Amino acid sequence: MTGYSEFDDGFDLPGGDDFIDVTDLFVAGGQDMVPEEVLFMDDFTLMDALSAFEIGEPRLDSGMIIEEQRRPSFKPLTPLLPEEVCWILDRSFACEMEWHAGKTLSQSVFTLLFVHHLPDINPEYLVPEDDEDPARPQWLIALVIRAAMLGLLKCCDLAWRELSKNRVHDVEDWQGEKCDVSLLEGIDAEVVSQILDRACDWLRRSDFPDAQVAALIDRLLLRKVLLELYRADPLNGVDQLHVDIAAGLGLLHRIRTGEQDPLPPDSPALLAIDPHIARRLPNFMPIRVTDLPPQSKSWEALEAFLEYWQEVVQLVTSPSLLKWESAVSLRYALGRGVPPPFHRSLLQSLFFDRNLVLGAYPPRWLVDRFFQESMGLSYDSILDALERSAPEPQMVSLRDVIERRITRIILPRIRSNWFNPPRQRRHLMKEVLEWHSLYNVLLKDVARHRPPDESTAAILSAVPQAAQLWRLSACRKIILSGFQQELYAPEEKPIAYWYLARVLDAHIGCIENLLPTVPPDTTAFRELTYQAQHLTALQTISTTLVALTAGYIASPWRRISLNFLRRYKWLFNPQFDELVPAEPIPDLLAFPDALKDFLSQDDSYSPSASLQLAQDVLTQLSEQSYDWLGHWASDRIEYLHNLAVTCSHLKKVAPESLLKLPNFDLGKLKWIPEVQPWFPTVSSP
Repeated sequence: MTGYSEFDDGFDLPGGDDFIDVTDLFVAGGQDMVPEEVLFMDDFTLMDALSAFEIGEPRLDSGMIIEEQRRPSFKPLTPLLPEEVCWILDRSFACEMEWHAGKTLSQSVFTLLFVHHLPDINPEYLVPEDDEDPARPQWLIALVIRAAMLGLLKCCDLAWRELSKNRVHDVEDWQGEKCDVSLLEGIDAEVVSQILDRACDWLRRSDFPDAQVAALIDRLLLRKVLLELYRADPLNGVDQLHVDIAAGLGLLHRIRTGEQDPLPPDSPALLAIDPHIARRLPNFMPIRVTDLPPQSKSWEALEAFLEYWQEVVQLVTSPSLLKWESAVSLRYALGRGVPPPFHRSLLQSLFFDRNLVLGAYPPRWLVDRFFQESMGLSYDSILDALERSAPEPQMVSLRDVIERRITRIILPRIRSNWFNPPRQRRHLMKEVLEWHSLYNVLLKDVARHRPPDESTAAILSAVPQAAQLWRLSACRKIILSGFQQELYAPEEKPIAYWYLARVLDAHIGCIENLLPTVPPDTTAFRELTYQAQHLTALQTISTTLVALTAGYIASPWRRISLNFLRRYKWLFNPQFDELVPAEPIPDLLAFPDALKDFLSQDDSYSPSASLQLAQDVLTQLSEQSYDWLGHWASDRIEYLHNLAVTCSHLKKVAPESLLKLPNFDLGKLKWIPEVQPWFPTVSSP
């Protein structure tokens, strides 16, 4: 499609207009047919016949051009002013960001008509004009715009290569259909980079005012920075990445703060973008016509895109499962949205590719980090404890189980953090069974060992608890993600908070069982100590919300039971029956009695005082240091502060005692995931 120039809007009907009226022929033939009789040609079905209704219907006929959509034909060599070229380059960044936001290429990048006319603006084929307007030289198009378009297409090509690795899913996360348009797959990125450099050199030698030269060069350099980022290897070029990211953000700031007047309505630059281009491109599905957002929104998207490169750099230089887990969980807890699909795919590739973790460590490194960050003990010390307490054949067997199973669970777990939220939730549902199966194996095998001393016995008893710890963490994330993704009906919310409180109670108990074995001077000890207090605060909030939202339950018990089985089907997998009980047991029958006992406390329980207690714990935690999280320490502090603020708001409307609960107005609670992903906020009076 590149270079296709036959864009002619001057026809009305496909195939011409010299048709012959055959109505009488069909009427005569139909007289010999009985009612409801249908005649078909070979390989022509009723569905094919009905599709004729789409012809001429604007909502269905993507090739139809209605009168208000007609526009002058695009001529790629129409002279342009420097400010018009700046506008086109600006919109090229907008098109790119729209593709990364989930639109198809035919809705975004391919709407920029210059990408279809690259041969027409090749400077090697242009003849110099004697009467050329010095304010509108054709070299602005042949050198500057062409370089920018080549850079845009090559950036899309490099991004497409990463996105097509199946780390993220086509159509679900991004749109990969190329519509038979070349993305310069056969041209090396270095060649495009040199073309951008030559365009900048030409501008420096031109006679344009300095301000216009600087504006155009800034945009070309920004394109070159993006190209360098796409082609970079973050595992082996961190220093250069820092330089490129800083340069990109600096150029973007200069562009945004520069003066850019709007184009006049009759500017030929406006014809360079055709939102209806999809009608002329081969597509496998109908394409809805969309408009590009305002340029300010596109700059914001590009700034966020560049800033997330900084997160990529921080992660690849952080060989820690805890940091890779915290980076995404804190991002979602702070309501910052889902990272772009390109970065989500790139991070999955960087974490594990070609049988290496972070490009440097063998898979066994995952096992060592699992025990080091869960228990504060190295894998070698675990193996030593197993070796000293079991016969050799059993030790080898258990070692094989540990390495194989933990690697098989941990690797997808870390990668799943960069799935889209619904897919991540489904992955965690499957992972819960895998963790419990590992816990079951470790529990039984450790029971066969005979430790020679108490310290070895303590280590062996803690090994299964590490798997339990990760399982309960997955359960917590699944339940909380249901609020963030707005899956729960009002009557499901009190039950969700009730079961969440039980999961948190089991999680706290697991940490308490594990802590005596963890060396006090390790990161694992500090993290587990923090989590014990953090989860206690969450449990207090959840328990209070069970009481506050109990009024939502109004459906018959059978309906509630069916909803519970459907919502928590991941806990009712028959394979759980073959393993030791997975605490807490999802027993809905225990909910009515638990709620009744809880509400019968009367004056002995105060919802507002409980929220105050949770607020105090969270406030205290937000004032501590989390240097072991590195770059994400500030995110954790912000998260704890926001959660404390949520408690403060809920406390203002919560009754002082359960005796006043019947008068509580449920309408005051509003679940707004963009404000607080898990817990309700208070509506303004």
